[in-house]
Amino acid sequence: MPETKVRANGQVQLPKGILNRYGLKRDDVLEVRDTGIGIVIIPERIKRKMAKERIFELVKKEWARNRWTNSATLDRAINQAVRNIRADERERIRAGV
Repeated sequence: MPETKVRANGQVQLPKGILNRYGLKRDDVLEVRDTGIGIVIIPERIKRKMAKERIFELVKKEWARNRWTNSATLDRAINQAVRNIRADERERIRAGV
């Protein structure tokens, strides 16, 4: 497993293989989370992709569960699901997870 060092100014250089695998480039935004037992680094675009996938899962679930419901009611349910996801994400950020 590749290793790296923390430099005097707190910078860490990621191994080239990891940069290539995730398509990371200069000035990409990375989220850094403290899990209590280690550090997790998540590229912002991957985080957005995961959130989008979660929203689509919820939409599919709501659609299947409410296929006979009118569209206004379904729109309200989807909007509530989006608000719930955003609230969960804010809570995770506050908790440092």
